[in-house]
Formats: sequence, structure tokens, C-alpha cells
Amino acid sequence: ETRPMTWKLLLNYLPVNASRRQETLSMKRTSYRHAVDQYWKASDWSADEEAVFRQISVDIPRTCPDHKLFHVKQVQEILQRILFVWALKHPASGYVQGMNDLVSPFVYVFLLEQYEARAEGGLLSRRSVEDAFSEEQLFHAEADSYWCLTALLDTIQDYFTFSQPGIQKRVAYLEDFVHRVDPALGEHLQKENLQFLQFSFRWLNCLLMRELPFELMVRVWDTYLSEPDGFAVFHVYVCAALLARFSDVLREMDFQELVMFLQNLPTKDWTRNDVEMLLSQAFMWRTIFDDKRLSKDLK
Repeated sequence: ETRPMTWKLLLNYLPVNASRRQETLSMKRTSYRHAVDQYWKASDWSADEEAVFRQISVDIPRTCPDHKLFHVKQVQEILQRILFVWALKHPASGYVQGMNDLVSPFVYVFLLEQYEARAEGGLLSRRSVEDAFSEEQLFHAEADSYWCLTALLDTIQDYFTFSQPGIQKRVAYLEDFVHRVDPALGEHLQKENLQFLQFSFRWLNCLLMRELPFELMVRVWDTYLSEPDGFAVFHVYVCAALLARFSDVLREMDFQELVMFLQNLPTKDWTRNDVEMLLSQAFMWRTIFDDKRLSKDLK
């Protein structure tokens, strides 16, 4: 299984020089432990910090609800600590709903790295997760997830600052692009008075984590991490490809049907082949239509 190491390298969490990796891991994990001691274990949280903790605690049970791994108490506590520490260390944005979705692939991949065993339907069972890991292994997966989440969020900082300008720009670009590559669909959505913001905000804010099966999204993230500006730019083309995939059906729907459909896409039974086709379409569009100025604006 090369994914965990590859992700860490692509996010510049680990150096290319293999001889320096263990030292870097040790240093980063120690730094995270100090942050946990400083922020999570503090006995005098302010009212604002208490509010952050409560919001995170509300969102954690909603994280990947169809994946049994994320129902395990230990895993939920890992998510809580990562998000709480990140929020307090980054007060300019703080915690924003949707970040809980973005950390989940890292926790999944790095727990799998610590325990190389798969079970049908996902990673391990509730009982095996609780029994399989030492505290050190759980901490290593947690620390690595924290630093990789930090690296990811650095590439889309304007998604989470005041008024979320990064998302606003991408929604506008997505709408313009759909009108360009599928004018019939774009005109139909416009005729039905469906604003792109009504459905694509979540697609962008949560990077489609709620639209496709979890294991398939992990595969999508392989491509995002490999593509230049994968999360910041390429993701918009994937959103366009996803919308176009259902173009024929969508053009027959009225406003209410469109809203219901786009909030609950019929992708539950999708396979890896469906995702490969989606990524291929997005890659082709980016190659053919990519406007360097617009891509620069989206970065």
C-alpha cells in the first residue's frame, strides 16, 4: 500500500530525501503533541473556545455517516482533537463546518497505514479498531492527519475566511463553464431559476465528500493530490463533469425536482470505473478549456 506515503510526499509533509523522513516524522509528531497539550488539555478554555468545541462535537457524528469507521468513539475523538487544535492555531478562519469532512480521508488512510487489514465494506470493524491499535499508533495517525489537513487547507485558505470568497469565485466560474460546455443544461437551470450556489456550495465546501461513496472519494483525492492545484482548480472541473453526467435527466426536471436531485445524487452504486470516467472528463476539459488567467484567479 503506497497511498499513505505518496500522500505525505505530495503534500510536502515528508521530504523526498528518504534518509530525512523519520527525523521529520518525529519532529512533526512531537510538535503536534505539544499543540494538543497546549490547546486540547488546557483547563481554562475561553467562552469562544468552548463554542468551537461544541460546534465540532455537533458535526463529528455527521462525518461520513455511512462509514462504520467514523462511528467508533476513538476515531471521533481523533477528529475532535485535530479540528479543535487546528481551529485554535488558525484564528483567522477558525473552525468552519465542512472541515470535518476534509479531515476524514486522512484519518482513514493513515489508520490503514498503521494497520494493514481490510474488511468488506471499509476499514476494519468497530471492535477491531478499538482492539487493533496501540495508543502510539493512533497518535501517529492523528498527528499525520493534522499536518496533512493543514497542508490541504493552505491551498484553499479563501474557502474559509470571512464571506468565503474562494467558494464564491468558484461557484461563478463553475456556472460560466457549464454554460460554455453544456449550454442546454445551463439555460435550463437558469430558466428554472436554480442558482448554482444552491447546490454547488456544498460540492466546493466539502470537496464532494458527501456526494460520492467514501472509498471512491479517496481515489478522487489521489488525483487531486497529483494534479497541480488539484483542490483549488481541478476540483471545479470535476464538479462540472459531475453535473454534466446527469445532464439529460436534469433537463427534464423542474425547480423542486432539481433541488432534490442535486442534494442527493444517485451515486451510491457507483464503481471505480464511474469515477475514472468522471476524472477523465474533467482532465480533458481542463486541458482544452483551461484559461490561465481564470486558473490564476482560482488559486
